[in-house]
Amino acid sequence: MTAEKDADREAPVSDEMIANYKTAVERAIPHLPVKNGVVDIDSIWIETSIPYELLEDILQREDLQLPENVERINRKSRVKKTPDNQGARRGSRKRRRKR
Repeated sequence: MTAEKDADREAPVSDEMIANYKTAVERAIPHLPVKNGVVDIDSIWIETSIPYELLEDILQREDLQLPENVERINRKSRVKKTPDNQGARRGSRKRRRKR
């Protein structure tokens, strides 16, 4: 049963599905907060609930149409742990209890 679940997760996404996801992203971006012409990938991820890896692929496409007020999309996540930002925090920031 586990092998079947792994196969479902790794199933290739068809071009039609990618086009539908791309359309969903293009429709969601105008409703997101824009700061200095930049939209964060985290905002798009939360708004659309598209799998993160697929969202990264869609945002790298050249044919993605952005609204006039959006200059670029920040693809570095503050929420999702990626190899780029995995080692950013070392140790716990919690205070230790005094006994």
